[in-house]
This record gives sequence, structure tokens and C-alpha cells, in this order.
Amino acid sequence: MKIFTASQRSRFISHCVRRSAFSIMISLMLIMMITACGKKGPVRPKLGSLPMAPEKVTLQQQGNLFLLGWTIPSTNQDGSDAEELTGFRIKRLSYDATDDCPTCRDPLDEVADLDLGYPTPGQRIGNRIYWRDLDIRIGIGYRYAIVPLTVGGQEGPAATVHLAAQTPPPPPTALQVEAGNAQVAVQWIAPALSGEMKLVGYNLYRRQAKRPFPIVPVNSDPLQETHLLDRGLDNGRAYEYRVSSLIRIGDQVLESMASPGALVTPQ
Repeated sequence: MKIFTASQRSRFISHCVRRSAFSIMISLMLIMMITACGKKGPVRPKLGSLPMAPEKVTLQQQGNLFLLGWTIPSTNQDGSDAEELTGFRIKRLSYDATDDCPTCRDPLDEVADLDLGYPTPGQRIGNRIYWRDLDIRIGIGYRYAIVPLTVGGQEGPAATVHLAAQTPPPPPTALQVEAGNAQVAVQWIAPALSGEMKLVGYNLYRRQAKRPFPIVPVNSDPLQETHLLDRGLDNGRAYEYRVSSLIRIGDQVLESMASPGALVTPQ
């Protein structure tokens, strides 16, 4: 048996340690390379960081269009502030109003993306956003999904609502306006109703001349009379008015087309 000197034993042990360390390093490198070969998916935010679904969703027919409205969520699902909310995406599904199921399928057609600050072609009023769907057909039902969007286009949970389009009721007639001192007297004639139509009231719309009509009317609740004195206006400024009727047919309240506009300037 060969006998090693102390110096030889030291060199032999040092050589073994170096080989062992080298083997461990190679093994770690192989593990890292194998791990790196896996396919990496996109980084998804935690569920709790997504905004809550929009609330107080409303959908009503205005003449030959639908008006969709909702309240902007202020918190995320985990209770934190919805600071990364950037806007909303509206998806739509059309269905046969006579025999189709409006809730059996999810809306997939993307019809609008609205920015939180400037939701054109919609309108923001306070903490609510409104959007008009101009492309509806009588006898067809429509289901909408209002999807909140965060930074990077991540979609949060949607709020859904549906309604079938009906023939709009008749509008009021003979709209007249009379100027006064910082006020305007407005009056009109009630529409002639037939069948099961029941009058709910009227909506009065006002705009400054050459500006778009707002989506929401002057009145917060349906007007019950066929006249109104609109106060607090600016003398010398031109205003235009329109009026529509709200009619109940069955369990649905429909809004008529707006009457032709009437211009007036308080003096």
C-alpha cells in the first residue's frame, strides 16, 4: 500500500475539494438553464388590485337610441382606492327579443372605449358616465357589458344589463319659448296616446346655442306639467330647448324622440 506524505495528503484533499466545488457549480448552472427554458407568461396583477364592477347601471331607450349610464367605482376588490382605473370598455350582444335568451351568452363585440377623464363620445357628469348607442333596431334586444380598464389595459369585472328596443312613443308638439329677465318660459302640448300607453311625464333639454345638447335633462324627475319657468339664465346668451315625453308601455318606460328645438335669448 502506497503511503502519502503530509504534503501529498494536503494536495490530494485540496484537489478533491476543488473538484467537488466545480461539480456543484456545474449542477447549479444546469438547473438554472433548464428553469430558464420554461415559457414565461405575462405578469398578471393580483385579483384584489382590480377595480370593483360599475354600480347603479341604467339602460333606457331615448327615441331611436339607447342611453347607458353607470357610476364610476372608487375602490378595488381588496378595498384599496381604484387609483389605476383609466376608463371603460363597452361590449355588446344582440339577440332576438321574441324568443332568444339575453343572458345565455356574454357580450363580446367591443363597441366603445371611453377614457375616464374625457369619455368621448360619452359624457361624464360627476361620478357617472353616460354613453349613447345609436345603432339599434326595433324588435332586437341588446345586452351590454361595462368593463373597467386599468393601466396597461387590464380588464376588471364587468357589470351587465339588457333591454329590447321598441317603437318609440309620440313626442310633445308645439314647443314655445318666451324670453324674460334671466329666465325663459317654456310650454308645449301633450302627445296623443293610444292603447296601453300611459304618460309618465316629460324631459326638458337645454343647451347654449351651437353647443351639443347634454345627455341628461334639466329636470331631475319627470315633469308633470306642460310648462316650465327656467330661471337663473344669462341675459344676452342664446339658448335652445327641446322636450320629450316619457311613456309607460307594459313594464317599460320609453322616451320619445325630442321635439324640434326652439331658440330664445333672455333679456
